[in-house]
Amino acid sequence: MMMKQGLLFAALAAISFSVLSDNHAAPETAYGMAYQITATNPAAVVGSMKEFMASPSGQNNPVSVTLMQNMSNGDNMATHQINVVYPSLAVMEQSSAANAQSADWMRYMTTLSRSADVVSENMFSMEMAKINADLSGQTGAVSMLTLMSVSDPETFMKAFQKLMASSAASDFPGDIYFGRIIGAGENPATHWVTARARNMSDLMSGNEALTQSKDMAAYLRAVRDARAVQSVSIQRTALSFPAVGMN
Repeated sequence: MMMKQGLLFAALAAISFSVLSDNHAAPETAYGMAYQITATNPAAVVGSMKEFMASPSGQNNPVSVTLMQNMSNGDNMATHQINVVYPSLAVMEQSSAANAQSADWMRYMTTLSRSADVVSENMFSMEMAKINADLSGQTGAVSMLTLMSVSDPETFMKAFQKLMASSAASDFPGDIYFGRIIGAGENPATHWVTARARNMSDLMSGNEALTQSKDMAAYLRAVRDARAVQSVSIQRTALSFPAVGMN
C-alpha cells in the first residue's frame, strides 16, 4: 500500500517476540505495518478483507491481519486501522513481492480504495509481551495504546522489564504488549505499550489496579526523566485473521 505517513497506532498480535512468564518464546522479533483509514463504506472494507484472506493469496500469506475500530483517538480522523504483523523482515519482503503479482490483492486494493480514505501508514516492531489471557485473536477485545518518546533507552528498558515481570502486571486481566516505532513520519514517539482485555470493564478496572500498584509507582519514578507520553487511545478488535503457514 502506498499510504501517507502519520500517527502510529501499533498492532496487536502475539507471534514471534519475547514472552514474559510464558514458555513460548520465539527467537526473532516480529514486525508489522499499521494502516489508518477513514472508512466511507465499512461493510465493503470488512467484506473485501474477508474475501482476500479467504483467497489463495491470503491463505498462502503467513501473516496476522487485524481490523481495529478506533473508539477514542483524539483529533485523528481515522475510524479504523488495519494491522499486518509479520514473523520476520524476510517474510515481510516475501509477502510484499507476492502481493505485487496477485490478482486477489489487486481486487482487495481496488475495493479498499473505493471504500476508505487513507490517513497514515507506519512500521513497528513487537518485542515483548505479558500474556495473561491470550486475547490476540479475539473479536471484541478492547485495547489501550500508549505512545512514548524514550530519551534514555537503557534506564527505560530496565524499569519497564521490571514492571512487566511484576505481580501487578501478572494480575492484569488481559495481555500487555511492547515494541519500538521504526517509521512513522513526523511522529516523535519511539516506543509503544498496549494493554488488551476482553471488554471495556476489564480494561478500565485492570488499568486502574495496575496504575495504583506499588510496581507502577516504582516504574514511574524510574522513568520520570527517561520517557514522555505522547498519546493514549482506545480501540476494539473488529476482525482478526491469525497467521497461516505457506501451503
